[in-house]
Amino acid sequence: MAWRMWLGGQSAKFDAVTGIDFKIPALGAFVLLIAVLVLGYVLFQQRRWSLTTAGIIGLIFLYVFGWNWLNFVAVGIFLIFNLWSANRVRREIIERKIMNIPDMFYHGLTSVVLGLFVMISFAAYQSPLLTQIEKAGALPGQTQTFFQQVADKFIGPRLDTQNAAERRYIVGQIASQAYQQVNQFLKPYFRFAPPILAFGLFLILSGLSFIFIWCGMLVGMILFWILKKTRVVRTEEKDVKAEVLVV
Repeated sequence: MAWRMWLGGQSAKFDAVTGIDFKIPALGAFVLLIAVLVLGYVLFQQRRWSLTTAGIIGLIFLYVFGWNWLNFVAVGIFLIFNLWSANRVRREIIERKIMNIPDMFYHGLTSVVLGLFVMISFAAYQSPLLTQIEKAGALPGQTQTFFQQVADKFIGPRLDTQNAAERRYIVGQIASQAYQQVNQFLKPYFRFAPPILAFGLFLILSGLSFIFIWCGMLVGMILFWILKKTRVVRTEEKDVKAEVLVV
């Protein structure tokens, strides 16, 4: 699953204007991967399991995106997030009298998803498009198309001319001028484009994380239900000692 996800992520297109063109198989592998990871943390609560599985995913990431210090930092952050996830799941298991599977998955998935988003952002920072923006000193050509669409929607209806060709020409000139002025204004800052856009990508993904978390919860709970129905795992009641405060 990690192999499919990272290979799909490598071929995905990152665009500063239109967003991210994810591959559907890679997206499906991402959801299945996070669900299986947290299910593993529920079933096997030792820290070595979280380090082992996260390490395997990290090694595949390094193989696909390169063995450089930046990617090693990303893998290290991912390992920390997975340890955090395993600890949160373990705490949910130990501190509750009645097992709440949805809560376990929710707390575990939050950390795993954020860790993967960090790795994706580090990979985007090294993407060819961001390097091209930095070297070219100009926004991608799609930006001018975006300006033209905005001008056509908001300015086109207010033009006095009824001639369609003349209207398109005026809108095109307005979009071209806006594109040139924005490039002129941003030119001194294009050398900071890769980190800014990569951080922006992380913020966008973080804002959408609830979608992936709920999808992962759904898949994970289905897998847990299948394991219970096939009697691979079961839940039992046991007497536990409770700590109380005495004054």
